[in-house]
Amino acid sequence: MTSFIFPLVCAAGGALIGAACMPVFNRLPEHWLQDYDYDPTAENARPARRMKFTPHSLILISVTALLFFLGAYVNPAFFERSDVFRILLMFLPALPLAIVVMSDHLNRIIPDHVVVFAGLLSVFGFIADYMYGSLWFAEGTPFWHLILNRVLGGIIGAALLLLIGWLGAVISRREAMGHGDVKFILACGFLSGTYGLIFVIFFAFLIGGVAAVPLLVKKRMRIARENREIRESRDPERTRRVMERKRKEIRFVDDPDYIAFGPFLAVGTLVFLIFETPIYRYYSERIITALEYIFK
Repeated sequence: MTSFIFPLVCAAGGALIGAACMPVFNRLPEHWLQDYDYDPTAENARPARRMKFTPHSLILISVTALLFFLGAYVNPAFFERSDVFRILLMFLPALPLAIVVMSDHLNRIIPDHVVVFAGLLSVFGFIADYMYGSLWFAEGTPFWHLILNRVLGGIIGAALLLLIGWLGAVISRREAMGHGDVKFILACGFLSGTYGLIFVIFFAFLIGGVAAVPLLVKKRMRIARENREIRESRDPERTRRVMERKRKEIRFVDDPDYIAFGPFLAVGTLVFLIFETPIYRYYSERIITALEYIFK
């Protein structure tokens, strides 16, 4: 029973953070959740979407409570040794990351102020590396290597998303990656470090791929329905033009075919921060061993 005390306490803390997200998010200044050229007096101006208790808060409370419980359960040594700064790095970023999830999901915007706050929390990572060392480096490694690990994590992540966005734009002839995602992964890289960034991106694409399946199914069903309406209409050509015009008039925030990447980056980062120890253990015992076997 004693082994469950800290996990249950952390689960309660996670639930509180999930519950705190809605009042914090709903009090964010309007211009934080709008494009840079937002004009509240414009004729087509529309207020940003805000969180609701159902389903937004309920989902966040459940997810953060579960993640915090599992994080404390698989990292008992942190609490036994009182690795305060590593514990803070595991849990404190949860609130800004949750805000990023809701903001990008509801408004297709990642507030710069929240990104900066999340990035500043990486200071606990630098302190933890200095005081306890890093799992990813041998004992006695110069501290500047550990600093470089986190700095390069942000730079490499931003450069990678810029490249992916450029390639996506060339292929699709439309913006494929927002600048908000690029700035956000800079903060995620500071939090996770270069090694961690590999897993953050892996988790982000994995979770994003799973989430994209029902959206793609809905898109195929919508296209099939529109094609059927065109075929059955008295004037198919006119019906097609009307549908195309309506599609062009859809605001970016309402585009059903756009999948925001920020939420998946946020979840991937939080998963890595909470489960870094078992991830490292799997990496060192399975992945490295497999690679050595293949290339020996």
